[in-house]
Formats: sequence, C-alpha cells, structure tokens
Amino acid sequence: MNFRKEQTVTAQASKNRQLSSLRLRSFPESSVFGELREFFTSSPGKLVSMTLVLITMCLFTGWFTSAVQLSRTEVLQQNLADYEPRAHAAQVLYSSLSAANESANAAFVAGGLPSDEIQSSYSLAVATAGKALITSATSLPPEDGRAHGNLDTIAMNLPVYTGLVETARTNNRLDNSVAAAYLATASTLMQDTLLPAAESFYREETENLRDTHAKFASPPWAVFGVLGIALASLLLTHEYLARRTQRRINRGLVVAAAALTIALTWVAVAGLASSTYSLRAEQRGTAAVDALSQARTLTQKARSMETMALVQRGAGRGVPPSAFAETLQQAQSELESLGTPDAEISAAVEAARADAAHWISAHQQIAAREATGDYLGATRLAIGSDPGSAAVAYRSLDEHLTAAIDRARTLYRDNVNTARFAIAFSGPSAFVLCVLAAAGVAAGFYPRVREYR
Repeated sequence: MNFRKEQTVTAQASKNRQLSSLRLRSFPESSVFGELREFFTSSPGKLVSMTLVLITMCLFTGWFTSAVQLSRTEVLQQNLADYEPRAHAAQVLYSSLSAANESANAAFVAGGLPSDEIQSSYSLAVATAGKALITSATSLPPEDGRAHGNLDTIAMNLPVYTGLVETARTNNRLDNSVAAAYLATASTLMQDTLLPAAESFYREETENLRDTHAKFASPPWAVFGVLGIALASLLLTHEYLARRTQRRINRGLVVAAAALTIALTWVAVAGLASSTYSLRAEQRGTAAVDALSQARTLTQKARSMETMALVQRGAGRGVPPSAFAETLQQAQSELESLGTPDAEISAAVEAARADAAHWISAHQQIAAREATGDYLGATRLAIGSDPGSAAVAYRSLDEHLTAAIDRARTLYRDNVNTARFAIAFSGPSAFVLCVLAAAGVAAGFYPRVREYR
C-alpha cells in the first residue's frame, strides 16, 4: 500500500516537473512575441512598420515596372527578328508561286523558244519561291504542325509542277498538241494545291504577327496603376507625418515622391509613345502589306487567266469571260481599302491603278482579236513589248505594287523599331528610380524613429 502511494507521488512530481519545464520554455517565446506586439503597436513601431511597407512597395513597383517594360521590349525585338521576316517570307512565297504560274503560261504562249525576259521571269519566280520556302521552313518552331504541313505540301508538289511545265515546254517546241494539256495540268496543280497551301501559310503567319501587336495596342495600364498607387501612398504618408510631427517637409519622402513622379512620367510617356507606334505599325505596315499582297496576287491570277485562255485557243474555254474582270475588280477593292498610309505608297497605288486601266484596255483588244480569229495579233498584244501591250501594262502594275509592298514593310519595321526604342530604357530607369525612392523612405523615417530613443 505504501509502495503504491510512493509511486503515485513520484509520478505526480515528474508530471509537475514536465509542466514547469514547458512553462519555462514557452515563457521566453511568449515574451518575445509580446514585446514585438507591444513594439509595433507603439508610436516608433508604427513608424518602423510604415517604413518597411513603403520600402517594400517601392522595390516591388520597380521590379514590376522593369519586368513589364523589358518583356514588351523583348517581344517587339522578336517581331523584328523573327515574326516579321517569317511573315515576309510567307508573302514572298505566295506571290512568287503565283508569278511562276503566270510566267509559265506567258512562256508557253510565246511558243518555241521564249524571249530571255519571259524565260528569266519564270526561273526567277521559281528560285525565289524555293528560297522563301527554305527560309520559312528553317525559321518555324517545331510545334507549329499546321504551318509545317502547308510547307510540306508545297515542297512535295513544287517539283511536280516544274516537271509538268518543262514537259509542256518540250512538247510545245516539238509542236505536239499534248503540250497544252500538260500546262493545264500544271496550272491546275498550282491553283488547287500549291497556292492554297501558300495562302494558308501566309494567313497564319500574318495572324501571328498581328496577335503580337494586339498585346501592345493599349499602354501598360497595370504599370501606370502600380506606380500611381506607390506615389499616392508616399504623398499620404508625408501628409500624415507632417500633421503628427509638426514638420511640413520630410526631405527623404520628398526625394522618394520626386523619384516616383519622374518614373511615372517617364514610363507613361514611353508607354503611350510605344503603343502609338505599335498601332501605327499595324495600320500602315501589316494591314497595308496584306492588302497590297492580296492585290498583287489577284493581278497575277488575272494574268494567268489571260494567258491560259490563249493557251487553250479560246477566250471562254475553261475560264469564264467575266473572271478576268472580276479578279481585277477584287484587286481594285483591296487597293481601295488601303486609305492613305503614306505618300509614297499612295503614289505607287495611283500608278498601279493607271496601269490596270491600260491593261484592261489591252485585254479588251486581245479578246476582240481572238474573237475574229486573229490569234497571232492577240498573242502579240498579250506578251509583246509594245507600249500598248498587256504584258507591258501588267509588268508596270506589278512593279508599282512591289514597290508599295516594300515601302509598307519599311514603314512597319521603322514604327516597331521606334516603339521598341521608346521603352528600351524606361524599365531599368524606373527600377533605379524606385530603389532611390526606397532609400528616400528609409532616410525620411530614420530621424523620426530616432526621436523615440
């Protein structure tokens, strides 16, 4: 019995010692937290809390502003180095394939051995298309399966097309009637397979280019908001300290507010300028290149219709009589959608419209001579070098459209480069100014905190 009592007393004593040990261990912790709570609820503690919050806000604002501006700069640089060249290569591929088809028809109509000019135009178009195909394929990201599929279609069928054209030429020189059938097959392959794949690829790359512009169509409002909140917080804190300490000016906070004001002004001006030039690049560059490229491709298609009708020895055979006029009207509509992006482009477009009028007149004469059986006269008007021929009018039209496309591309790159340059230094500069603001906050609060010692 006594033994059990001793065991109970011993257990109780051990339990009491454990509880006492726990109290001794927890007391310092509760004491530390209590002291911290007491400190941060006191006047100097509140000042320290405000200092830490404002310093953190300034540093976060600097980091966020710098990150956003640098990201926008990198994307604009990527546009110039990657997206725009790829879209341009797609446009060149599309128009070169169409030009090759037109030149092949013209060379066939010439019969026998075509002139060096006609022969070289076909060879140049095929070579340019091949170069653009290689450029596009090597610059595409591996995950873009649709674009690779379109390029694979072109790569597989372009040799077939050129083989059919060469077979048609060989039979044409030998005066074999099967030559026209080979050329018609080649033209069908171009119209039904090669050009649709090239157009799809061009559309996809143009949309990718435009999607990047959509991100910069508006200024970086989030950056403006963060900078504005940080500046407003500094001004309110300065007003609070002025009332509390009876000192009207806190030099440290004034320096901090001035630094954030400069940062906000700099970023706002740079952001607005960058978004303005980005929008201008879309309107005067991408949109203009698209409309001009479509107009050029449509004129090449109309030219192919014109020469193919002569190949088939009948204006309406295989090609509706109104198809030529409708295609040129579509090209005119594309030109009318341009507006006035640039004086140089407007001048080239006006010259192209005049060339189109001369071409329509020559085409009407071709149709009239063909209707009366004057095939040789119609051929001379179609591919001859006389000033009033359709070939001269078409060639001049194509040159003016090409010049307008080159000018629109230059406008695009110039505007994007200006947009990039406008914000190139705003991010790092804003970060430095925000760090200066954080230092100003620390310098402004330090004397006030020392007063409580």
